[in-house]
Amino acid sequence: MDRTKEKSVKYSYGSRPVDAYTYVNFVCHLAPVLPQDDKVFYWQNSLKWRSNRNSIPLGLFRNICHWKSPRRSDLVKQVIEGKVNDCWRRTLYHLDRQVLQDNDIINALQELTQLSGVAIPTASAILTAWNPIQFGIVDFRTLVVLGMRQDGARNNILVRDYINFRSRLLQLQQDHNELHDCALRQIELAMWYYYPV
Repeated sequence: MDRTKEKSVKYSYGSRPVDAYTYVNFVCHLAPVLPQDDKVFYWQNSLKWRSNRNSIPLGLFRNICHWKSPRRSDLVKQVIEGKVNDCWRRTLYHLDRQVLQDNDIINALQELTQLSGVAIPTASAILTAWNPIQFGIVDFRTLVVLGMRQDGARNNILVRDYINFRSRLLQLQQDHNELHDCALRQIELAMWYYYPV
């Protein structure tokens, strides 16, 4: 692929770009200027939580769950702190490697989805809040942008969907110089912004 041609988008006043402008162009321009860390969903002292490997504050857990899926809030409110932290320790056990393999992530997601009200998108948000460099939040919009789902198809997102989604983010990061220093969260967020386009 000729990347120089991909970058040179020509415009005429009042007309569409002459060259095809894809989500890749958009992501390469926007992702590097997006925040790598959005203060973990506006929860106080949320960044300090990342260094505590044994627990996730119940308030933060509920904030993330409510932010990602407000309809499931009643289910999430029933989850007690001890159960959340037991699950979190088991989750971290699967992620305690320098280089993550798909099976590690599959096991981590499966641990998190055992909690009431937590499906794969919410589990991905929890992992992203913990480590935005290695994870991105899966959403039907980003799947549409990547061509992994038809527009408007909001059916359940499965573990394999997340693994394929994350692989695509890693591939974009590797293939484009502009994205080498970007967190997966920045790349994913840029796609989310591209969806309305």
